[in-house]
Amino acid sequence: METMTALFTRTDYARLPEGFPAQLVAGELVREPAPTYGHQYVQRRLVTLLDKLVPGDRLVFAPADVGIDDFNVFQPDIVVLRDLPPVTSSDVGIPLVAIEILSPGTASRDRGYKRGLLLAAGVLEVWLVDPAARTVEVHAADGLRAASGSTPLASRAIPGFEVVPAVLFAPPR
Repeated sequence: METMTALFTRTDYARLPEGFPAQLVAGELVREPAPTYGHQYVQRRLVTLLDKLVPGDRLVFAPADVGIDDFNVFQPDIVVLRDLPPVTSSDVGIPLVAIEILSPGTASRDRGYKRGLLLAAGVLEVWLVDPAARTVEVHAADGLRAASGSTPLASRAIPGFEVVPAVLFAPPR
């Protein structure tokens, strides 16, 4: 006998309590544990680089909802907003840039399903930052650019934003 399970929708997701630690992915609530110190260290370094180039009101980090469609509401680690949402909204709209810091438990979903839907929704660049491989990838409509070591990788969507993986992944002091 087959058991049918109803998919969650964006409307169901909106009814969850504020701060509920989950994303809506393909109609399923997906909850991950809190990020590691290493993840947060890399995130802080990226936010520091972006903070100099992006007005503070357009730089947002997780948890912030990016509603893609009725069955997908993502929370990228960092987003650069295209437009300012109402201050009472938890959904920040489709961003200009989304950055995901990969972890073993999220890498496959971030690299495949989420990346594809973010780009299809109109995000100009999806950055995938992989601390384990010490690489940075930029996915855009015109293809993939990647860097490792001391090779810099520049954004085409945010003038002046450049990441050097060796510097980004340098150990904490």
